[in-house]
Amino acid sequence: MEYRREIDGLRAVAVVPVVLFHAGVETVGGGFAGVDVFFVISGFLITSLILHERAAGAFTLAGFYERRARRILPALLLVILVCVPFAYLWMLPEELGSFNASLLGALLSGSNFVFYFQSGYFDQAAELKPLLHTWSLGVEEQFYILFPLLFLFLLARGRTLTIATLAGLIAASFFLAQLGGNLEPRQAATAGGWSWWATPSYGFFLLPTRAWELLLGSLLAVMQFQRGEWFELRRQWLTRELASLTGLGLMLYAFVAFDEATPFPSVYTLVPTIGAALVIAFARQGTLVYRLLASRPFVATGLISYSLYLWHHPLFAFARIWSPDALGTPVFLALAVVAVLLAALTWWVIERPFRNRAAIRLPLLIGSAAGASALLVAFFVAGVTTKGFAYRFDTDEFVPKTGRLVANHHCRRDKSEAWNNACVYGDGEPRVAIIGDSHARSIVKPLAAALSTKGLAVVDMHVAGCLPVRNFLRANTGDRCRRQDDAFDYLLRTETIDTVVIVARWATKFENSRFNNLEGGIEFGSDTQLYPDLARIGRSITIEEALAAVVQELAGARKKVVLVYPIPEVGWDVPPYMAKLKRLGMLDGDISTSYVVFLERNRRVIEALDAIPDALVASRVHPKSLFCNTVRQGRCMASIGLKALYSDTNHLNGYGASFVAETIASQISPAALQTQSGAAAGKAKGAGGE
Repeated sequence: MEYRREIDGLRAVAVVPVVLFHAGVETVGGGFAGVDVFFVISGFLITSLILHERAAGAFTLAGFYERRARRILPALLLVILVCVPFAYLWMLPEELGSFNASLLGALLSGSNFVFYFQSGYFDQAAELKPLLHTWSLGVEEQFYILFPLLFLFLLARGRTLTIATLAGLIAASFFLAQLGGNLEPRQAATAGGWSWWATPSYGFFLLPTRAWELLLGSLLAVMQFQRGEWFELRRQWLTRELASLTGLGLMLYAFVAFDEATPFPSVYTLVPTIGAALVIAFARQGTLVYRLLASRPFVATGLISYSLYLWHHPLFAFARIWSPDALGTPVFLALAVVAVLLAALTWWVIERPFRNRAAIRLPLLIGSAAGASALLVAFFVAGVTTKGFAYRFDTDEFVPKTGRLVANHHCRRDKSEAWNNACVYGDGEPRVAIIGDSHARSIVKPLAAALSTKGLAVVDMHVAGCLPVRNFLRANTGDRCRRQDDAFDYLLRTETIDTVVIVARWATKFENSRFNNLEGGIEFGSDTQLYPDLARIGRSITIEEALAAVVQELAGARKKVVLVYPIPEVGWDVPPYMAKLKRLGMLDGDISTSYVVFLERNRRVIEALDAIPDALVASRVHPKSLFCNTVRQGRCMASIGLKALYSDTNHLNGYGASFVAETIASQISPAALQTQSGAAAGKAKGAGGE
């Protein structure tokens, strides 16, 4: 094959935005799309390699797989080996368990499956997973295993069938990607509803919905190999210039205009992938794009792009794991420079020799890979048997013992089953329902324990990540939040439920941002993006309107409504944060955050809750009175002494939730339920209720 300098330059265009995105550079909010550019390049190059070697009579499957192993394994194994001691020294047992799983996944070319199964609402933040970026290697490696077998079969049956099959597979894979939440394998089929604005984790991580990007490069390689004259356009220099410039512009647009809320892969992914294909096809000698990409800085960066991709994310992740407080972008940019130096060294010392069959013979390649893998497997086994080397940290010292929270737990539903089969906590009569998001989930068991003495049980109607209102959806989750609409319908028609407790993390939805306590505690994760369900209501509404409407509905249906005001957020992941402080000799007392910051963060939320007429609300519970200005004036407590009140950055643990639960329970009297709910309904009529 002819060496094409501009493709190495294109690798630089792909890897630099990925690094800047992970470093937190806000102007490159779509830098993750660089991975999609890599997919197109990989598909093009391996297909071109097969075509040229086959034409020369030199292609063998064994040679192909050996070349892939030489390209991928040595640098990958080196980076993982270097990660191991830092994981052992700095990661908490639970974190190390996740790391161990990704380590084994990377060795078996299946880390994308590991991260797919790990992904979830309460999963460890992506920023703290040192090997998260190896998901893309898993996708490529699985493609490399399967594609040559299919491609050789197709080539033996003619050019027309080959092109038609590749085009069909591209269409099918793209269709799966765009389907979004409708085909989420972990969700019951009956729960799906059509949504173009949805990206389940299977779409992001797994080969069936990523294959079209690699196959796009493959189809381009076939067309260029068999119809090379179509791409020469020697007399149409303007077309070549415009096509290659358009391709570069599309990629740059994706890097700058997209962000974490953009569904990927989806129709949006066409922007960087078509851009990459245009550059590969038309950025030939003489064009402006060729001269840019073939320049020394771009080619040099492209040559080390694989090692740079491998090194940058572990450096960033371990820096976050080590530091108790959030690190600024300048720190990560400095680490990016370190990653470049490590990448250059790795390319020179590891990549180049191992890709040279004369320098490193196959037996040495196999032996060194087997030896490194054996060490990593031994670490994995030791980590499993010791439960993440739990002897290193006494994490339980920060987690109070709460004892038995509920007398019984009747749970007969999954996330898609009808609400009449909702989980019931406690042995008493299920006359109290709690509805909300994950903040409601954190309270339900302590609330059931507190109400059990009154002979009452609690019906759990939370939907993680969704506000307890009607007609609002959350980006990238399909129609999941419509379950809240169904929950309210169920409450309105169920007479046996007298009391409805409404609990939610309102601030993230009102402000569309994660919490920053302005003291170094910045919550990881994507911003929450909510929008009105226009398909159902046909007009735009506000969260305030939606909240007031459901409270009025409930009160009008003779329900006693208990409004729980915001639970203070922390910003720090409390138990690990305390463990880090202890490790560094900096833990000298309780953990707390600013009350002023809490008030400012929740100003709009509190105003919206206060605006709901008293006639519609049986009682209001203010967690701030339990956690703020109690132990310390002007502070909201995240721990009492060395006992954490939270399980992470914002969810109360059983100990912390018990304070809120007991306050709620104190305002619920079984004997007065019917009387109070009837009075509330009467007040609601006077206030304009039904």
